[in-house]
Amino acid sequence: MRSTRYASILYFFLCAVPIWAQQAQPITAPPAATKDSQAVSILNQVLSVAGGASAINAIKDYTATGNVTHGTSDNIQGTVTVRGRGLDNLRTDMNLPTGMRSEAIGDGRITAKTAEGGVTQIHIQAPMSPSRLVLPYLLLVPALNSPNFKLSYKGIVNVDGRSAHDVELQRIPPGLGDATGRIREYSTIELFIDPSTSQLLMMQDVVLKHRVRQVRYSNYALTTGVLVPFSISEQQDGQPTWQLHLSQITFNAGLQDSDFQL
Repeated sequence: MRSTRYASILYFFLCAVPIWAQQAQPITAPPAATKDSQAVSILNQVLSVAGGASAINAIKDYTATGNVTHGTSDNIQGTVTVRGRGLDNLRTDMNLPTGMRSEAIGDGRITAKTAEGGVTQIHIQAPMSPSRLVLPYLLLVPALNSPNFKLSYKGIVNVDGRSAHDVELQRIPPGLGDATGRIREYSTIELFIDPSTSQLLMMQDVVLKHRVRQVRYSNYALTTGVLVPFSISEQQDGQPTWQLHLSQITFNAGLQDSDFQL
């Protein structure tokens, strides 16, 4: 059925992780959230190039519009509006050949609306800081300042034929043990940064069923003093899933809770 054919598009930004957080975990002392000095220096330079920590911190919400291409053999094309607020709210509205499809995160819940108008709550764990997928710098300020984030420098690696700094960011929930290692797996993000421009080239994490997700950023341009990636694409386990080409993005429109309810 056509609804099945396009089902994966609903999750093109929000490939969520399992509900491991709801399972019982042995309580052990959490590892110290250390911050490697080289990782801190690199991320501070990224923020400086992106417009500065103050400018990034001043962004309370954003609204972006553009075109989207689904990376399956169908190459489905349409237009998209993406709204984000803080780190934990994200909404996508996709105007596709089959109609308008929407998905939103709010209060830790994921809901989806089909072209037929049906609204369903998705009973899986919301992804970590979902709005970072469009504006990744939003996560860097808390990562640098919060004691609940560990930062590690992994060295120089090759990304698409280019040298890149590999900086690992890990969120460590206070007081929550990790005997199985699943918290680390789903709470770790690797940032790959161009040493010459300090621009983010790629972000990598792990999503549902241990799939490796890579989100690439390019075509940067200054918008209201903030460096924004106008081309964003995703792969999972090496397979293209979607490409987004922004035409514009605006900040601080005063988005409310209602803007993330379908």
